[in-house]
Parts: sequence; C-alpha cells; structure tokens
Amino acid sequence: MKMRIPVRNEKGFTLIELLIVVAIIGIIAAIAIPSLLRSRMSANEAAAQGACKTIAAAQTDYNNNRIPHSYSMDMDNLTTGVGAGGVGFMDEALGAGLKAGYTFYMQPGDPVGAAGDQIWTWSATAWPVTYQSTGIRSFYIDESGIIRVSDALGEGLSPADPTMIPAIE
Repeated sequence: MKMRIPVRNEKGFTLIELLIVVAIIGIIAAIAIPSLLRSRMSANEAAAQGACKTIAAAQTDYNNNRIPHSYSMDMDNLTTGVGAGGVGFMDEALGAGLKAGYTFYMQPGDPVGAAGDQIWTWSATAWPVTYQSTGIRSFYIDESGIIRVSDALGEGLSPADPTMIPAIE
C-alpha cells in the first residue's frame, strides 16, 4: 500500500503581495496628505478672517455700550465687557489672542478726551502661528471694518510687533 502525504492547503498572502499593498497605500498617502494640509491651512485662514470680523463687531458693540462712547483698549475688555456693561462681546479664546492657528494683536489708537480714556481708532492683526503650516496670509482690520490681507510676512513685518501692519490691501 502506498502511503499518502497530506497536502497542506496554504492560505494567506505572500510577502510580495503584502509589499505591493503597502506601496499602494504609501502612494495614496503621498498624494492625499499635502491636500489635507492645504485644506487645513485654508480653514485656518477662513477662521482668522471670521475672527477679524468678530473683533470689529465686538468693538462696535463695546463702543455702543460704553459711556462715553469709546473703543476698547485691549482684547480682554471685549471678552469680559469691562467698562461697557459687563457683557462679553466675543469668546475667551479670541480674547486671549490665539485661535485657529493664528495669533491676534489689537492696537488701540491714541487716547483723547478730558480723562484721556476715549479711543476713537483701533486696529487688529492676525498672524499665522507657524508660517506655511497654520497659514500663509496675515490679516489686518480697523474701525472701518475692512479686512486687508498680506500673503507674506514681508520685509519689516513681524508678528511679534503688533504695530506692524500688512502693506497689501
């Protein structure tokens, strides 16, 4: 009688098949990740523009509720409403100066009036926290409510100095 050797039924993937699958996944990731990063940067920039509009609206509300009428000297007053009825006009994250990958600075104009506490002008700037990662554009808004945009930090412009204003309108 012949002796039969049992045949093993091998099921699974070979090493080559697994390497091909990993290579395909790597190619798809290489294509998708830059697009995802650009989308996130675009969302951050849109949020920064919205925050600039929020600052302008908060300044308007502050001015309407303050007696005598005046704009706020700093972002904390816009958050808490101190000096204008005690009602906050914007969220705390924006009041702290950091939101959606952008740093926000507010610069009041020169004080006027008998007590020197009335502010009739102000400006705010939004700078990306990490240039070319969280955003590539900087934003500027003032009491006119018009947002100005700069697509580069440029010569002499610095996010560390709130008095620097983007030159591109």
